[in-house]
Amino acid sequence: KILPSKLGGLATLWAMLPNHQIQRHPHHQPYKRFLFIELPSPMLLWMTGIHTKDKCFQLLPCYLDLQDPKSREILVRMTQTGYYRLLLFSTETPQKCTQVMTTTLDPQQCQMLHEWLEASQISETKAQSGVSKFLLKNEFEKIKSQPLEKFDSDNLNYPLAI
Repeated sequence: KILPSKLGGLATLWAMLPNHQIQRHPHHQPYKRFLFIELPSPMLLWMTGIHTKDKCFQLLPCYLDLQDPKSREILVRMTQTGYYRLLLFSTETPQKCTQVMTTTLDPQQCQMLHEWLEASQISETKAQSGVSKFLLKNEFEKIKSQPLEKFDSDNLNYPLAI
């Protein structure tokens, strides 16, 4: 979601977690990883991983349909600014934002995301995004079942295409 600010629109990822999990998140850089699929319809899986103080790892997925103007705008903002904000909301009442984390992207990630945006613009496919989302969900399940070290390793902390 694009959040209006004095600096212009900010790319944000919103997640709801139990309050006790939010309180345990240390204030360090979350991990991020991106997977892109061009066919049958251009779509991006944007994953953010957060460590808790008790050594748990929470993996948060977000699917961006790159044929949707709002999704494209989120990605444009991320590549322009080199960061996004992670807003954590409590699942308990009151359901308010209880923590905001800034997640920076390295230049290689910004470049790859920019290239994927361009590729999705020239894509002539008019296919339903449901198939692409299904394929990315399968990849997410594989990643989720891997040991943390795989997600945490440098070579997987860069955008990948499937």
